[in-house]
Amino acid sequence: MKNLKLNFYHPDLDVISDRTLRSLLKKISTIAKEIQYQEVLYIINQSQASGPEKQSLRDRLKGPLHHNEAYYVEKIERGSLTITVIVSSVGVWLLQQTIGESIKEAWLQSEMHKSLVGYLSSPRRNAVIDRNIDVVLGGMTFDNYVIEDIQKIDVDEDTHMAKISLTTPYAVLERIKNNSGVVTIDSIIANSERIIATLDDRI
Repeated sequence: MKNLKLNFYHPDLDVISDRTLRSLLKKISTIAKEIQYQEVLYIINQSQASGPEKQSLRDRLKGPLHHNEAYYVEKIERGSLTITVIVSSVGVWLLQQTIGESIKEAWLQSEMHKSLVGYLSSPRRNAVIDRNIDVVLGGMTFDNYVIEDIQKIDVDEDTHMAKISLTTPYAVLERIKNNSGVVTIDSIIANSERIIATLDDRI
């Protein structure tokens, strides 16, 4: 598995505001970064490095891992809302670059790079990623959504996907129904005509 995709699906969001979309994309960014961070921590913790060397790697990577390009949008569809993103591999790349800065012994650097290649090329990575997805999403709260279901599938031999189904709690749905909806020129004209009719009745 080389690529990880996250697919977020909501069956009832036909019209979505820029504010709602920004909020959702920001939450997806947090999820993607945390999944990367958990994978990098796993690789570090499984390495032959000493305790202080592992800590050095974690310290050096903590900031960059939370300020990286977390994902790339592949597709956004309306009707029912579907957002598909490709999770960036920059977290593992940062680890690869940082090994040489934190590990002095050439033999250990070599062993860590061999171990990294072995891990990234193995089926074990799917299991690690799936566990990380469960851990991250299990502790994640969405402002206006609830995670209904998570399915993990192999799209093809190079791509693993987590399909995350979202729903909206009843109280939030009721609030949405009471909103005025999309403001258009037609709605403004219709509202003005209602106001004119009310005023004309009073004249």
